[in-house]
Amino acid sequence: MDSSENNKDTKNYVEFVFYRVPSKNHELLLKVTTRLIELLKKENVSYECFGLNSSEKIHGFINITRIIPINPDEEEIWINMVTYKHQQHRAEVVEKISKDKDCLDIYEEFMKLLTPGTEFIIGEFRNLASN
Repeated sequence: MDSSENNKDTKNYVEFVFYRVPSKNHELLLKVTTRLIELLKKENVSYECFGLNSSEKIHGFINITRIIPINPDEEEIWINMVTYKHQQHRAEVVEKISKDKDCLDIYEEFMKLLTPGTEFIIGEFRNLASN
């Protein structure tokens, strides 16, 4: 365990989750997401949700829409940034909420609102440097 993981007040472990959302489900999914945010606050987890704002092409960069293709008139790309104290904190929270009825209900509602056939693109990252 590195020194950053020893500081229990600092959040040093982040999970990013990308997925596709039908534009017509935007408001409903925001309501479900707000319920999830409130549930995770109780576990000292920060959950932030972002929607793709631009698919601008910049020389030398690959736009996310080439990795996650969407029909921009009908779909959106969302990303969640879920921040934990450390990797073990994530494991403990996942174990706890996977048995929580409210969380399971939220997950079921969430999945129904995504673009059919959506697969999550996920990654877990540890903090290497910060201000």
